[in-house]
Amino acid sequence: MGIGQIREDSRGTYGWPRVRAELVLGYGEQVNHKRVARLMREAGLQDVSRRRRRKNLVGGPTAEDLVNRQFSVDAPDFLWLTDITDQPTRHGKLYCAVVMDAYSRHTPR
Repeated sequence: MGIGQIREDSRGTYGWPRVRAELVLGYGEQVNHKRVARLMREAGLQDVSRRRRRKNLVGGPTAEDLVNRQFSVDAPDFLWLTDITDQPTRHGKLYCAVVMDAYSRHTPR
């Protein structure tokens, strides 16, 4: 049983992890995952259903920096800071927002 046959039997949906698992668990062949991946790549075989990639928002464009990263001020109520984050829950996203005075580090009442 070869890689091509296993992939064909799966209707072209198996990638190298499942093909390797079938070889090892189904047919008792001892084969390295790197070899299976290389052989499939060289043969132009890949799984049909590719995983969706999440966008990496870290380091992406942000709002314009209006204070040039200078957060120390000499008087209250001169500069206010804010941040918002989201946390996934069973019932959907939960948003947490914070607003505070840069001088006293207190939040408004």
